[in-house]
Amino acid sequence: MDMKKTVFALLSVALLTLSGISEASAQENNNESTAIEQRRIGQWVITREYSITQDEDEGISKKSDVKYDISVGHGFSGHLPFYYMGFSGFFQDGPFTMQFHDIQLDEAKSWEWGIYLPMDAVRLGNDHVGLDFAFGFGRTMYKFASPDYFFTSRSEAGDRMTQFATLPTALPYDETWFRYWTFKLPVQLEFQTSDNGFFFTVGPELEYRFSPASRGRRFGKRKETITNSISMHPMNVNLLAQVGYNHVSLMAKTSLFELFSGTSPITTPTDAKVWPVSVCLGLTF
Repeated sequence: MDMKKTVFALLSVALLTLSGISEASAQENNNESTAIEQRRIGQWVITREYSITQDEDEGISKKSDVKYDISVGHGFSGHLPFYYMGFSGFFQDGPFTMQFHDIQLDEAKSWEWGIYLPMDAVRLGNDHVGLDFAFGFGRTMYKFASPDYFFTSRSEAGDRMTQFATLPTALPYDETWFRYWTFKLPVQLEFQTSDNGFFFTVGPELEYRFSPASRGRRFGKRKETITNSISMHPMNVNLLAQVGYNHVSLMAKTSLFELFSGTSPITTPTDAKVWPVSVCLGLTF
């Protein structure tokens, strides 16, 4: 009987010893943990992974085994096109009026092209809605179906008026066109299904117009500038929208301000009151 008690006591001590070793091992494992931090910059995700060891004697945490990884994220990213090109035209008598009776264009040769350099894309709440910002540069050209062209004249009272006609003192041209350059700052509200899925954007685009010129060619000779002294509104706001899938989009925009400026209160059949509009194909890389 005493032998049984002795054996039972020895087994109990052994079990307690083993459980104490196991608990201590688990406690030591709990002193070490792994932390992961992520930071998104545009479409890039920087991941930092490291181990944290708790030193009970010194009461401090020690970091070790720090690892970095950089990858392309799959959250929200903007879809303003890097390059776009398409047809340009006019609204007359105001935006969205669709009256082209005064100025006839050669639509197949009236183009607008440009580039956007993405500045940032800000997610709004989730990966499907955000704001796109960019800086753009472009060129717009209108090829006319008649030998007339844009020029700005002054009346005897000193009023300026931009007209679409042929100067009475000039020889006629075989073909004519008008072009100008732009800087752009679009702000777009974007809705997307995913980075590589369907998307739709809409919003304003601040535009600065510069270097206008009416140009032409006659007798089959080289191009020449007819006049570049044209009263054009330098500042403009476009209403821009696009719909697309993956890296391809169809974009359309219209100017909310008249292209030319003038102070003449008189309206004539040759007045050039136009609001630019364009439809383009965009590519995002």
